[in-house]
Amino acid sequence: KQWYQRRVRVMRLQMMIALQTVISYGSYYLFRSYKVSSSWKKLVVLLIVLTHFSFFAQFMFVSDNPSFITMIPFIAFSCHVFMCLGTLCGDIGTFLFIPFTIKISVAYQNFKLNFVPICAIILTVWSYINTILPPQHSTVHVPINGLDAKFDKLHIMHLSDIHVGPTTGKLFVDWLVSEVNSHNPDMVVITGDLVDSSVKNLRNAVWNLKNLKSKYGTFYVTGNHEYYTNDVDNWLNYLRDHLGLVTLHNQHHVVTEGNATLCIAGIDDPQAKKMSYPDHSPDPITAARGCPSDTPIVMLAHQPKAAQLSIKSLPRVDLVLSGHTHGGQFFPVHIPVYLVNPFFAGLYEVTPDTHVYVSRGLRFYGAPTRLFAYPEFTSVYLHSNQK
Repeated sequence: KQWYQRRVRVMRLQMMIALQTVISYGSYYLFRSYKVSSSWKKLVVLLIVLTHFSFFAQFMFVSDNPSFITMIPFIAFSCHVFMCLGTLCGDIGTFLFIPFTIKISVAYQNFKLNFVPICAIILTVWSYINTILPPQHSTVHVPINGLDAKFDKLHIMHLSDIHVGPTTGKLFVDWLVSEVNSHNPDMVVITGDLVDSSVKNLRNAVWNLKNLKSKYGTFYVTGNHEYYTNDVDNWLNYLRDHLGLVTLHNQHHVVTEGNATLCIAGIDDPQAKKMSYPDHSPDPITAARGCPSDTPIVMLAHQPKAAQLSIKSLPRVDLVLSGHTHGGQFFPVHIPVYLVNPFFAGLYEVTPDTHVYVSRGLRFYGAPTRLFAYPEFTSVYLHSNQK
């Protein structure tokens, strides 16, 4: 797989160049817009420098817990984004005032140059506070046809998008394990995007996951970010062999209670197929093959598109648990995320017999920002709905 590792390194370099190019356009736009404002010009220059540095910091400064070297640039990145969006809206407003008097247009321009940066700072602070406050604990109830009465009110704790890496570390994982254990779940599932770096860098940060306590164990599937780490096989081995997680690599695990059965299946993330990762690709049919007949199936699939694939590929899927979208993470990113995914956030009744739940996720990727998309972990209760 050495050729693939080289390929991933090249892809990561291409992605970084593409992102830096896009951000460079934004940086030029901001500098051009505020170079006449002596009061804000220094802040804009500082934001530009820190924002461009953030994409190097995420690879160079990864440790057990985040440091100021990584957090400050990513917070600056948040402010950079809000400044770009606000300035764009302001410029549109300026254009609308042009047909009126020049006096009004000049007054509006001066107002914009001060109002937008202040709003950007407020939004940056507000959205950052949302990331450091405890995530919401959500509860959903799902009827499952044919679920044996012995599994009635089965409590699944659904975790997704933890993103341990440059901006999330051991302290958060330790808190999460303690919080999950306090709810006494019957089962814990982690639906991908657990990590954003290699086992070598993060083994200590995730170590406490071995202390997650539940009756039937902790189940895990990969997300797209595991493939970006260029270390996905080592992660699967480490989580299984050292932390005791049940890793579902297009596989299933049959949970039993007396003569009652419940099939927990999990598939690889679609990113594996896009990146041509050897022996990895979402395959719901393989994952569910061998599940006892007439047994309810709970499928773990990181992306909503993989949830849709599972439903189309199998004659029976009772519940799919997904993540990936972050609920949009911050406005206005909600709009494109909503448009490109078949399921966005929350519980969906696809048919009377099939449901999909998409978690907003526990953390964030990149900018430490959560705005109108609050992080969550979810207690999913299964209820017997015998026919």
